[in-house]
Amino acid sequence: MKHSRLQAKLIFRQCAILLGIGLIFSLSLNSYLRAIMETEVQDKTRLIFSNVLAVQTYVRDTLRPTMYDNLASNSFVIEAMSTSFVTRTVMSDLNTAHDQFTYRRVAFNPRNPQFTPSELEREYIQFFRDHPALESLGQFRKINGEEYYVAAKPAVFEESCMLCHGRPEDAPAVLLARYGSVNGFGRAVGEVGGLDMVTMPVDREAASIRRVTIIFVLVFTCGTLLILGLNHFFFDRIVVQNIGRLASILRSRFPEEADKTLGRRPRFGDEIDVMVANVERFADHLRDARAQLADYAANLEIKVQERTHKLLEEANARQADVRLFVDMLDLFTEGQGRRRLLEQAMEAMAARFEARVVTFLCFANLNRYVWPPDAAPLILSPEDQRTLLGGEGVFRESRAEVPVRAADSIRGALILGWNAPRDLPLQEREVLTAVSSQLGIALENLEALENLVSQKTLLESIFEGIADPLFLLDQDGEVIHANTSAHRLLDGLADSGDPARILGLPALSREARFEGGDPFREETLLPDGRSLTLYAYPLHALEQRGRSIVYARDDTREKAMLARLQQGEKALAVGKMAAGLAHEINNPLGVILCYARLLWNDGKNENADDLSIIIRHTLQARKVLQDLMRFARPKPAALRALDLIEAVRFIARVFQVRAAALDVDIVTDLPADLPLVRGNTDAVEQVLTNVMINALDALEESGLRRPGNITISARHLPERGEVRLVVRDNGPGIPEENLQRIFDPFFSTKEVGKGTGLGLAVVYGLVRDMGGRVDAESRDGAVLTIHLRVAGAEEQKDSHATDDRE
Repeated sequence: MKHSRLQAKLIFRQCAILLGIGLIFSLSLNSYLRAIMETEVQDKTRLIFSNVLAVQTYVRDTLRPTMYDNLASNSFVIEAMSTSFVTRTVMSDLNTAHDQFTYRRVAFNPRNPQFTPSELEREYIQFFRDHPALESLGQFRKINGEEYYVAAKPAVFEESCMLCHGRPEDAPAVLLARYGSVNGFGRAVGEVGGLDMVTMPVDREAASIRRVTIIFVLVFTCGTLLILGLNHFFFDRIVVQNIGRLASILRSRFPEEADKTLGRRPRFGDEIDVMVANVERFADHLRDARAQLADYAANLEIKVQERTHKLLEEANARQADVRLFVDMLDLFTEGQGRRRLLEQAMEAMAARFEARVVTFLCFANLNRYVWPPDAAPLILSPEDQRTLLGGEGVFRESRAEVPVRAADSIRGALILGWNAPRDLPLQEREVLTAVSSQLGIALENLEALENLVSQKTLLESIFEGIADPLFLLDQDGEVIHANTSAHRLLDGLADSGDPARILGLPALSREARFEGGDPFREETLLPDGRSLTLYAYPLHALEQRGRSIVYARDDTREKAMLARLQQGEKALAVGKMAAGLAHEINNPLGVILCYARLLWNDGKNENADDLSIIIRHTLQARKVLQDLMRFARPKPAALRALDLIEAVRFIARVFQVRAAALDVDIVTDLPADLPLVRGNTDAVEQVLTNVMINALDALEESGLRRPGNITISARHLPERGEVRLVVRDNGPGIPEENLQRIFDPFFSTKEVGKGTGLGLAVVYGLVRDMGGRVDAESRDGAVLTIHLRVAGAEEQKDSHATDDRE
């Protein structure tokens, strides 16, 4: 059978391709089987280590504690209590022939010399010491010419191992008797002293893989030969014979051309090359025929070129129109100012229509814009203006006038002028009218945008100008916008956590949506003690639905002022009652005291003890009345400038003896430049006396072991025009529930009979009468702050004059 050149080429290339595919498949199969073998070996190794760990865990956690419980305290059974001994014995019994795997547990300086690590095992132990984070290692290695899979895990000594591997003197006697006191000791907790190693032969599996791969190669080779044979048979029937038929068809259809072009076989090449050469010669013949036809069509081509030139000119004009519209659109989207927009638009139209000058006349304010800027503007006649206001354009030989329309109104006129007469075609007039309409729409949009920006700027100014914090929240309570005061508030709360959660903004947003459209009000207390009242106003616009405005007002001072006002009103009412009550009761008490002392008769009366009780309680009642009189008395007759430093030091000296008896230090912190204050000396001393008594009583009753301390400090606050006097103790402090009541008359936390509850009420009244105020708080003890006004210049002058006369 004769083979064609094309067929030989095809067979050779198919053979190369199939051999390449076979090689790839063979290598892939070998790699796949190798990967399966490695996976199985690794799984077996992990199973072996799992058994090893299970045995060690059972010995360590179950068997060893049980043996300790049943044996004497110094007994030790190596065969049942040593994890190494039990593990080696069990794993050796599992594979005595060592045909599946070899298990070894070795260590440096072992008790049994047969468990001394080999060179390979030493290498692995050193590797685990260098990489303490690794818990296991598995590798395929060649040992004595055979391939093995070697897996190892480090043996790390734990606290429970130190009995047998720590110090020899702590080890069981049976262990020392069997192995001595030298080997196997001196270990430390966490030390990698050995390892568990499993060695598994894989030569048989590797040989099986090679056999399977060889079989696959043989099968693939046979399949390749079969495919090549089939290809040879069908290629000859389908391709070679059809190529011959194609040549016969050409000869039958074009006999003259075929005689000239076909039948000449190239020296080199296959059937396809022969066919290509014949087609090339046939194409050359057709080319010659085409050249002859071209001569006949020469005149027709000239006419076509002329028509094409006209069409090209029209296309260029339309292209210029499209470019003009694109340029105008770019100008409209750049967001420039009115003048800049008009200048660039007129420049673009002048370039498109080749105009000498372009003028825009605004009908609203009669302003004119001209391009180029140094040209004289074109004037619009009244008749033309009326025509343009009617929506019609005016076109003359040397100028064109079109209305600039926006919506339903005419905003102005666009006037183009030429040096020479020019009659615009209808299509260009339509383009000019359309461009002017686009310019009118752009001017209207620009004006609307400017109004929108102006309104936005105004609203932002109002929003930022509000002194109190103001928030705009979305439907989830997240802050969309906030003014400057709100940002300061959020920044101040950032150190205490999430500011929005502290203020309760998400809850306010939810409540505002469910309040039926009415504003929602909520009060909150900030971590720094400030009080805020927040008002949430829901937004009902469709695009704003779910959003809300939250307004926060700091009412800390208002609440403090209201509390002081209530305290003052309460003190005034109680004072009026106390004044009348003291006047009515004081006289009967005087009579009772007088007669009781007469009957007591210096203790000679037989009822002297009873009379002493009556006298003592009568004196106590008179003291209460005196405190009431002090609380309810009118303002001091004379307020003058006084030296607060002198008054404080005097009171500190008065109470120094009692303080020393109670192991309490009285410390004063008074700056030398403290200004004089406006007050009354007796009143200030009485205020300090009551405060010191309360502080000493609190330290005495608390029974705290720490040394007591009372600090009296003063600071000048020039911005407020006052002096702040602070009395602080390190006692138990004031309970939160009592802070609002300590200035109430008759309120006392002392035991019955030890206090009247009027001390701080008197302090409150005296400070108020001197034009000051007093506050109390609990901060590592009780803190009482007294604010006194700084004396004026006239009062200080009068005070110096009085001191000079004295």
